[in-house]
Amino acid sequence: MSEPGIVVRLRRGRSKPFWLGHPWVFTGAVEKVTGEVGDFGGACVVEDERGQVLGSGYYNPKAQIAVRLLEHRRSSERPFEPRPFLDVVRERLGQAIDRRRVLGLPSADTTIYRVVNAEGDGLSGLVIDAIGEVAVVHANSRAAYEAREAIAGIVAERLGVADVVVAIGETASRLESVPVGTEVLRGSLSGPVRALERGLVLEVDPLGGQKTGTYADQRENRAAFAGFCQGEEVADLYAYTGGFGLHAARAGASKVISVDSSGPACDTARANAAHNGLADRIEVVQADVMNWLKEARAEGRTWGRIVCDPPKFAQGRSHVGDAIAKYARLNTLAMAALAPGGLLLTCSCSQHVSEPEFLRMLTDAGHRLRRTVHVHAVWGQAPDHPFSVVAPEGRYLKAALVSLTDD
Repeated sequence: MSEPGIVVRLRRGRSKPFWLGHPWVFTGAVEKVTGEVGDFGGACVVEDERGQVLGSGYYNPKAQIAVRLLEHRRSSERPFEPRPFLDVVRERLGQAIDRRRVLGLPSADTTIYRVVNAEGDGLSGLVIDAIGEVAVVHANSRAAYEAREAIAGIVAERLGVADVVVAIGETASRLESVPVGTEVLRGSLSGPVRALERGLVLEVDPLGGQKTGTYADQRENRAAFAGFCQGEEVADLYAYTGGFGLHAARAGASKVISVDSSGPACDTARANAAHNGLADRIEVVQADVMNWLKEARAEGRTWGRIVCDPPKFAQGRSHVGDAIAKYARLNTLAMAALAPGGLLLTCSCSQHVSEPEFLRMLTDAGHRLRRTVHVHAVWGQAPDHPFSVVAPEGRYLKAALVSLTDD
């Protein structure tokens, strides 16, 4: 990422969020762009309608988020000089590592955690996960993609790891015009690795798994839900590699059935059960969860504890209506499979579906079954996934612990 040579001028009345520190400038807020933009943009400064500099970042002419601001001026009375992108990355990565140490990460029993959570750590478009001795860099912006080699070097140095993987997912590719793919930019990693989550041994594939093999955002929720599972039969739906089921079985669940449609994920879930000496209490089933729940309902099967952690249903605001309808169908089926007096932990990782919308959907799902929904808690992402107060879009995960009574 070169020094700023592009100037982005905002429309009248659009500058206030950026004086306050919001990191995203959408295309609709842009009045004009000057400078050598080229095909994929570059480093820029952002000005308000009066020509006062608001901050600096990266302009991408092909993205809906036209500018990801990296530095904010905050006040027109303060001088402002843009810094090189990699200098900011190096500084804020160090700050993020210090924040994780305050949280006790990594620890003797947990070596899977998020090191940098994009906007929550002041690095929009950049996410970094630690998986044991491997670091995975999610280059979710054009700026991060262009600087991926240098970022990999900084990460290897600061985290002291030999292997650094850079991953670009389909969503980032579509939104930022960067190629999908996974590259090993440091080291010689060639397959799955093992790391720890609260003492459980997890097999993770940084090169081939969803989200490079793990979802650390649910770590605290897995442990909390497990506390209610002793002596219970548990259904872990959309189990992926078995995280919720593993925690429940270790906490004393009498039987766990883990259901996922992915064959490789099911194979890893079985391996994880074996790694932790829990294979005798965990049954892994490869099936479409909706169809599996319909069959369970037809057979009258129920479970005392159910966790339902589906993939993101809403990719954007235009998909929210369809997503809520799908969540409603899924949760109606899950509630029908819940034994009297049971507990359901139902989740949404769709940032475009708000918590009030999600809870209202649960009420509607219960109403379909003529049951009242009681919400005992709503949990969010783990503490190593911070969000910015000025960018609440980063608060995406909702996990509602509910029980039901008949109307």
